[in-house]
Amino acid sequence: MKPKFKETIPVFCWGNEIQIGEEDGVAGIIPDPSGSITLLVQSMNGKHTLDDLVQIVQKQFPEIPREDILTSIQALNQEGYIEDASIEPSQLKDYDRERYKANINFFSLFTSLEESKYAIQEKINNCKISLLGVGGLGSQILYHLAALGFHNIRALDFDRLELSNFNRQLLYSESDVGQLKTEMALKRINQFNPNVNLSITNCKIGKPEDVYQHIEGTEYVVCVADKPTLYIQNWVNEAVVKAGLPMVSGGVLNTRGRFYSMIPGETGCVQCHVDSKKHSDHQFERQLNFMEGMDFQRNNAAISPNVAILAGAMVNELLKLVTGFPKPIALGKMMEINFFTLDTKEISRWEKNSTCPICHSTRSNRAKTTSTEATPL
Repeated sequence: MKPKFKETIPVFCWGNEIQIGEEDGVAGIIPDPSGSITLLVQSMNGKHTLDDLVQIVQKQFPEIPREDILTSIQALNQEGYIEDASIEPSQLKDYDRERYKANINFFSLFTSLEESKYAIQEKINNCKISLLGVGGLGSQILYHLAALGFHNIRALDFDRLELSNFNRQLLYSESDVGQLKTEMALKRINQFNPNVNLSITNCKIGKPEDVYQHIEGTEYVVCVADKPTLYIQNWVNEAVVKAGLPMVSGGVLNTRGRFYSMIPGETGCVQCHVDSKKHSDHQFERQLNFMEGMDFQRNNAAISPNVAILAGAMVNELLKLVTGFPKPIALGKMMEINFFTLDTKEISRWEKNSTCPICHSTRSNRAKTTSTEATPL
């Protein structure tokens, strides 16, 4: 083990004190009247073992016991400041380490001396994602997934590019007008990150089986499909519960963005949410029936910056589900982002309904969704 400060953690030695980090709530100040801690900190450069560090400090400060030096190192570890420079990736090549360097630096914030920051990136590289929809929200999410290094993605859509798409669908070009979005997405992602194995499905979802056939064999689902407005969530929910796959789903309203996540067998499903709303809000069922009677379809009123905010929030939620760092915020909850103020709040939550016709007998399938090796989609 060769401790060093993480690439993202700057260290400032100011005479008789040391500042570690620079962000409020993360940075720490350590008094150091003797200079012994400064010596230890400056020697933790990834070249010295624990025994080396003890010898370096005791050579100048022989009165300091070995146990105190090791305790100081462990305290820095507990604060999340240091990592083990001797840990090497098991799968990442030099190319991967360079391409995903900033990712890995970010992931190091969640690891300790005993853990590998590379393992998080490797898990992402191997993870299999199903994406439903590559329009305004989905195309930006697909970009994020490719940038993060999700190398195994299935994308489904049926639509063709129109001129009115380009105020928010940044993946495409005007020369692509009239082309299938899935085919143009494949072309662009191959240029952006040729390591991504992007499999496309041209399909207009019309029943749960359409969704199930697309997501079967993957590990996580991201749903931003929005047509038909009143039925798509139910169809996707039924398929996701049947497959036992965690999902992040969301959509853009006029001035708000909403998203939630669910894990079949652990959280309630969409039907649980609907039943919960019917129980707590007597007007909800009446409104739902009225919209069904008029075949309600939501029209687009979205600008690119707002779509980007929601896309980022949803991909962050997916990252939390995949890696566990940090804890997901939207499990069994509907989260809402106000695009004007950027306030994010929970607007509803629901539990697993023991009598739910969709998920009542479903058990968690998470153990089966742990990636160790990438296999072709």
